[in-house]
Amino acid sequence: MTLDVHSTLHGFRVDRAVFVKELGSQAYEMTHVQSGARLLYIKNDDDNKVFSISFRTTPSDSTGVPHICEHSTLCGSRKFPLKEPFVELVKGSLNTFLNAMTFPDKTMYPVASRNAIDFKNLVDVYLDAVFFPNMLKDPEVLMQEGWHYEMETPDAPLSYSGVVYNEMKGVFSSPDAQLERHVMENLFPDTTYGVESGGDPDDIPNLTQADFTAFHAKYYHPSNSYIFLYGDLDIDAMLAFIDGEYLSKFTATHIASEIGRQACPGSIVKTYPYGVANGEKTEQKTLHSLTYVVDDALDTTLALAFKTLTYALLLSPAAPLKKALVDAGLGQDISGDFQNGLLQPLWGISINGSDPDKQAQILPVVRKALTDLVTKGIDRTLLTGALNRIEFSLREADFAGRPKGLIYGIQCMDTWLYDEDPLLSLTYEDALQTLRQGLTTSYYEDILKKYILDNPYYALVSLVPEPGLTEQHDQAVAEKLAAYKATLSAQDIDAIIAATQALKKRQATPDSPEALQTIPTLSRADLEAKAEDVEMHEEAVAGVPLCYVPDFTNGITYINAYFDLHGFTTEEMSYVYLLSDLLGDLDTQDHTYADLSGLIDLYTGGIDYSVSAYADQIDNSKYTPVFKIKTKALSKNLDKAIALLKEITLQTLFTNKERLIELVEETKAGWDMDAFRRGQTLVMHRVLSYTSPVEQFCDAGELSYYDFVASVAATIRTEPEKTASRFQAVLEKIFVRAGLTLAVTGSEEDKQTAVSLLPQWLQAMPTGETQTSLCQFPLAPKNEGIMTSGKVQYVAKGGNFRRHGYDYTGSMMVLNTILQYGYLWTKIRVQGGAYGAFTRFYANGDMVFCSYRDPNLRRSIEAYDDLADYLAHFDISDREMTKYVIGTLSRIDVPLTPSLRGDKAMNRYFTGLTQAEAQRRRDQLLATTVDDIRALAPLVRDVMGDNQICVMGGEGKLREDSDLFGTLISLPG
Repeated sequence: MTLDVHSTLHGFRVDRAVFVKELGSQAYEMTHVQSGARLLYIKNDDDNKVFSISFRTTPSDSTGVPHICEHSTLCGSRKFPLKEPFVELVKGSLNTFLNAMTFPDKTMYPVASRNAIDFKNLVDVYLDAVFFPNMLKDPEVLMQEGWHYEMETPDAPLSYSGVVYNEMKGVFSSPDAQLERHVMENLFPDTTYGVESGGDPDDIPNLTQADFTAFHAKYYHPSNSYIFLYGDLDIDAMLAFIDGEYLSKFTATHIASEIGRQACPGSIVKTYPYGVANGEKTEQKTLHSLTYVVDDALDTTLALAFKTLTYALLLSPAAPLKKALVDAGLGQDISGDFQNGLLQPLWGISINGSDPDKQAQILPVVRKALTDLVTKGIDRTLLTGALNRIEFSLREADFAGRPKGLIYGIQCMDTWLYDEDPLLSLTYEDALQTLRQGLTTSYYEDILKKYILDNPYYALVSLVPEPGLTEQHDQAVAEKLAAYKATLSAQDIDAIIAATQALKKRQATPDSPEALQTIPTLSRADLEAKAEDVEMHEEAVAGVPLCYVPDFTNGITYINAYFDLHGFTTEEMSYVYLLSDLLGDLDTQDHTYADLSGLIDLYTGGIDYSVSAYADQIDNSKYTPVFKIKTKALSKNLDKAIALLKEITLQTLFTNKERLIELVEETKAGWDMDAFRRGQTLVMHRVLSYTSPVEQFCDAGELSYYDFVASVAATIRTEPEKTASRFQAVLEKIFVRAGLTLAVTGSEEDKQTAVSLLPQWLQAMPTGETQTSLCQFPLAPKNEGIMTSGKVQYVAKGGNFRRHGYDYTGSMMVLNTILQYGYLWTKIRVQGGAYGAFTRFYANGDMVFCSYRDPNLRRSIEAYDDLADYLAHFDISDREMTKYVIGTLSRIDVPLTPSLRGDKAMNRYFTGLTQAEAQRRRDQLLATTVDDIRALAPLVRDVMGDNQICVMGGEGKLREDSDLFGTLISLPG
């Protein structure tokens, strides 16, 4: 239907109608007259419909009240009086996205679905949640999601618990999160950005129920809301529903949520400590951040210019500012970031792998490098490549499987929240024209001079490692709680124990059938019975197999190359993994790494390198290991892209010792910062590696890889020639035609062009020999505890069910949903206070349970061990069983981008999964009953009986439960 400007429909006045050519969509900006709500509707034919409602939330302290509100609004409401409607939606809807997000100055509640009935149901639950939540009258919601005192017996120590409390303990276990917090509090001492919207664990226990409900009352009003609708939907019915059910219940009012603009507090240079494990090396573990406030960057053209500059100066392999910092010996891992989505956006430089005494040199080096660039001019090839890279990303609009409308909804808030045009962040053609014209003028240099060199508004903050600091802090918290407990009367202690028990009883008590009936759901008859097939055609080019996946790609061709890794030794594989991190950033016979980087950015959408293993569908000792290269290019540049692939794979040099040293040390420094944040991935692969050859292969790229990189970094300066020769050997062994498989996704014309061009690469490639042997890794259950300075744990337990005689079935996909959003959600998250837990059941028999940001250890393992008994007595209604089936399907039927469609096709190609087998599993999934789930109890019991665990977490906690482990180890120093 046509929405005329100035017309009113169901209480919504149409204020503006604009066609957004970049999105191929008609946009309508509206106001709900009675309630004051703002609404933006992006109309197009995308069936993946998106809704979000956002609120400007501006906290004045670090108790985390916006974050806890975000969690708590989804814990029951007026129409949906369950404990957690969010969970019921996750496990019982066809959503393509369902979550909520807290930002420094806003809270967003987005949902998406391709099913019109399901979409309306999601919108209904979310609107009822934000406007009429049970958290306003039920103090146990704050206790569960935020924080509470916990004590089960009078003699037990008093402790804190709560989902957000433990989540943020996990967040602040990462030094880079601590660094960001210090940067913000120094740059914005007087505004909302100076406090932690997510919550500081030291401040969260100061949040009272009265402050909690007052925050909601102040900010969660339609007059402070931003409603976003996207896609092919019945807008007449949707507006009528939103108005009739919700907005008509409110009257417009002024909400004092304005974000204050911080006056420059002066230039700041400060140093803070952060905790590392006792005995951990502190050399080259200092972090520095130099961050500038860019007051005018609500100008979206300027924001794109800064993103271009950030890539050109700091992120590209040829980045001159990064090179200046590395050459000055100031750090090993240099990166940069432009952060918009703030009233006063930020441009920052991060330096990891450094030492405290380097702080004084950072500003002089940065200022000299930028002054030289402003004076002499920034290399135009470098800028052009950076701009091409950004433009390619904008036009491709590939968000890795997330709905486009979701990302557009987040992007429009970058201006809308600050009372600017919401479409400014969605349009880019005019901005790109300005940035292109700027290549012929001093546009970019003028930006650097005005916003950086002449800008006194910055903070240089350093974070220095201090062994034992985490334990000291934990001890101080324990002493504070003990001192508080000592002031309590017997009656006070009894009250805390009673509250603890009452909360646990509430958490363990299922919702009533009547409450569950309030959540609308579909029936199994509404579900698509046919498993999605991916069209793929096999042919050959220059004797090499080529898999073609036809798709509309808007003029982009996707090329993947899979080089077989059979025949490699375990030692060689370590270098293969490291090569995947270094390739493309080294000199070649024809170009320096800087020139090569410029060509990649000019002619492609990027070239990515990785190592993967495609597991056999039945036997976990069999798998296909590959070195994968992925690139994408506009069809007109396909010849240049293939020429670059040829140059990188066949002509890379390892003779530039300084560059090789720099890249290895940068890789190691990156792992130093990221290892704890990757905890769940590391322990998941590690525990499975005890008995699974394919997971041993994967672990060689995870925790074992970190060990290897640390060992290479320790010797690279004394023996670079030895390392270079190892790289040369594996390079020559990988890039041969024997075992190579190619994949092309695009139009038939694009494929024909690729077929005509690929021989120039393939015919120059050595033939090589076909290999059949796999790496021989020693298999042994080690039951490792990986000690860190973190304040929470990642707890994994797993094994292989095929070794116990069980087969994989489609019902295991449903079991995964039941465990993740039923049993484990209740035991690990709700009752245990962890941020979450997940499960994996693989067709080859590997299975694992894993918690993350978990305050517990032994208790979580006991929950895994008790799981089989839960399954043996599993008993729910047919309606609830159907919800689990629907929720499982929503995670399988993800809309595929061309890139994801090509990946799915190749996954089937290498694993041998046929369409018939995929359909058989889907049939099993759709027909899953309570009896099918009960029948899986022995399988779980047997695998848990193998008692294979791996945990990463705080040193004190692991030593406390050391009897669980075969060995305790530390992360590489």
